[in-house]
Amino acid sequence: MAQKSYDKALFRLISILSMLTKDERPTIDSLAEEFNVSKRTIQTDIYQRLSGWDITKDRLGRLVFREGANIFCIIGGFGGKGNHMV
Repeated sequence: MAQKSYDKALFRLISILSMLTKDERPTIDSLAEEFNVSKRTIQTDIYQRLSGWDITKDRLGRLVFREGANIFCIIGGFGGKGNHMV
């Protein structure tokens, strides 16, 4: 069965969030190359599709979660200040 375009987009979005969670700090250019899409597609992913995830660029232009943010506090308060997973 052929992979649908939304499958590719979902995989790309999850992969980007995973990289940021692991503090890999990818650039828009490196993501475009890795996923074989245009820089514009990656920009749309970051600034529209993932707009609620508090992603910014560091001083070198690499993508990072804003300081103090992480995937756990964004999706449910886990891991944020004062919240600990048990």
